[in-house]
Amino acid sequence: MKNSQNVGEYIADHDGYYEDEGFTKVDLIAGPTAVEQSAATGHATVAGSTALGTANAIDSEGMPIKIIGAIYAVNAFTILSMEGPNAIRTPADLEGARIAVTPGTAQSMVEGLARANDIDPSTITFVPAGETAVLTTGEVDGFHGLTANQLIDLERAGHDVVSLQLSDHGMPFAGASYAVSQESLEENRDYLKKFLVASIRGWRAAIADPAYGADLATDVYGVDLGLDPEKELLQAEAQISFIENDYTNPDELFRLTDEAMDANVESLRLAGINVTKDELFDMSLLDEVYEENPELKEPITAKDAS
Repeated sequence: MKNSQNVGEYIADHDGYYEDEGFTKVDLIAGPTAVEQSAATGHATVAGSTALGTANAIDSEGMPIKIIGAIYAVNAFTILSMEGPNAIRTPADLEGARIAVTPGTAQSMVEGLARANDIDPSTITFVPAGETAVLTTGEVDGFHGLTANQLIDLERAGHDVVSLQLSDHGMPFAGASYAVSQESLEENRDYLKKFLVASIRGWRAAIADPAYGADLATDVYGVDLGLDPEKELLQAEAQISFIENDYTNPDELFRLTDEAMDANVESLRLAGINVTKDELFDMSLLDEVYEENPELKEPITAKDAS
C-alpha cells in the first residue's frame, strides 16, 4: 500500500535523488504479496521485505536472497490491548489470553515473543484477525498490530490502549528492509549501491521533515487511496524511532550493527525460523556506501529536507 511507510522512497523519487544516481526510471510497485520471490526471480530488483519474511523464505524455500539494509532497524509490531484488568502489560499476561493475529508469520511472531519470555505458546488462544473492533468489543484480549498503524487508529478513535512492543521484549528483528537476490548482490553491486545512496538521502529528508513525506503519500503517490492526511503524518512521525535507534551504527541509516544482526537471528529462532547471520544479511554494500559518501553520516537536520 502506498502510504507513509514508504515516504523515504517517495522523496528520493520525487526530488530526483534516484535520477542523480543515474536511474532514468524507478517503479515503486505496491505488492505483490510474494515480494521475496519477486526479488529471487528477478521480477523486482529490490523487494521491500522484513527480516522475518526474508528469513522465512530462506529457511523454508531456500530462496537465494539477502537483506542489504533495514529501513526499520527494529520492527514496529506490538500486542495491543484495552486498558483495564485484562490489559496485556507484560509478556506474562499472554498466558491464557486470546490474541487476534493474521494466520502464518504473525502468529509465529507472538509464539516467539512467548518463548522469549518463558511462556508456553500453547496457552495462548489465537483468533484470526480482522478489524480492530474485535479488540474494542472484547472478543479478544489482544491484537497483533503495528505501533505506526493500528495503535494510531485506536488512539485517534479515543480508546485507552496498552501497547506491548515486541522489540522491547526479546523480538528485535528488523522491520521494513531491502532484500535482493544473491545473483544481483554479486553482479550489480554498483547499481545497488546507487539505489542505497538515493534511498538514504530520501529517508534522511523524511526524518528531517515528516510532514513533507506525508504530503507526498497523501497527495501524490497514494492519491487514489483516499488517505487521511492526519493519520499519514502521525505514521510518518511515529516510524522515526524504528528507523533511528541503537540497532544501527551512529548516523548510518539502514546499516545494522553486528550485535543487532545476532539479536535478529536469535529472535527469529524463537519464532521457529533457523538462519545464520551470513545467510540473512549482507551489510557490505552499506559499508562501502558510507565510506565513499561520508556526508550521508552527518547528523540529520531540517536542512536535509530541502
